[in-house]
Amino acid sequence: MESNENVNRAVQLVAEHSIEKSSEVLTKMLNTTAKIELKNVNFVDITEITASVNQSDFEAIGSFILLSGDAPFKFLFYVQLEDAFILTDLFIGQKVGTTKAYDEYVSSTVQEIGNILSSAISNVFASDFQIKMLPEPPSVIRDFSGTLFSELIMDMALQEDKILLIESLFEIVETELNCHMYLLPIDGSERILGFGAGI
Repeated sequence: MESNENVNRAVQLVAEHSIEKSSEVLTKMLNTTAKIELKNVNFVDITEITASVNQSDFEAIGSFILLSGDAPFKFLFYVQLEDAFILTDLFIGQKVGTTKAYDEYVSSTVQEIGNILSSAISNVFASDFQIKMLPEPPSVIRDFSGTLFSELIMDMALQEDKILLIESLFEIVETELNCHMYLLPIDGSERILGFGAGI
């Protein structure tokens, strides 16, 4: 995991704890071993990270959720479209390969996974920091990964050159899924969590 010395250590530890919890939840949900790896908790240059995401641009389906409360975050979970078919089969307990096209079951699966993962993460942040956090209803969007990521950072990009980004990747046993999860603190979070004290 990449880390930045300017990021409050408490934020890094809680991020690690929240990703561990989301791995446990996803494993139970899919009834197969799922590992969500915390790739980084870092201040990243908006231009550089956007270019990096766009280098591997692919059609994806994503779940956007606002984690509102004392320390608001934006949450984005997205998966390559073909991999969403595998997730759907695992989620509803049918043979992998059954789902072959995008339909309401695929959309519902991505929405529900995003909802459950964001709830697990917000519960950890709320408990560890003793704050109030609540996931708002998710919205599901089908587009290219670069577009989904740009939507995540759009408001922040108008105000900042660098953002604190918590980035995770997925590994699910016996599959080659391409799943990504991002947490982006927004206005108000810095004051509560103190993550920007060193920059």
